[in-house]
Amino acid sequence: ELVKFMGGEGAKIELTKKPFKIMMVGLFGSGKTTSIGKLAKYYTKRGLRVCALGLDVYRPAAMDQLEQVCKQINVPVFIDKKEKNPIKIYKNHEKELNEFDLIIVDTSGRDALSKDLIKEIEDLNKTIKPDEKLLVISADIGQAAQELSKGFHENCGVTGVIVSKLDGTARA
Repeated sequence: ELVKFMGGEGAKIELTKKPFKIMMVGLFGSGKTTSIGKLAKYYTKRGLRVCALGLDVYRPAAMDQLEQVCKQINVPVFIDKKEKNPIKIYKNHEKELNEFDLIIVDTSGRDALSKDLIKEIEDLNKTIKPDEKLLVISADIGQAAQELSKGFHENCGVTGVIVSKLDGTARA
């Protein structure tokens, strides 16, 4: 019933090249890092070489969380806790990343869709050239989800949405 309510079977991500790059975008606390772990496990179970790239340079312990999530599923993580420029982190690991089938990129979030977040995502988009840009949105945001999704899509070219925390609140 839930699948039917959400519009039927969702589109599947077809990995058409190597390395295939998925960039996760969203607000603070939306569940980007946790969703990365779930996606990484899904694709690892299907025999792909998957890694995660931590580019959230603002949230304290964001890279630690990504490391912990990926360690549990034996997925390599590329981070640099000292560097505050996400593009430099990407460029410093670019050669190593090319050895993988799938790269899942964790980006910074903000409290709201702001000009600095849009600028950072646009810059990362131009540099990384992700094949998919997934907006992770918390179900507890309620009806604001439509405007937020629209804003991210207009500014970032979102190719898909992951709704997290569906079980956590009546607002979902």
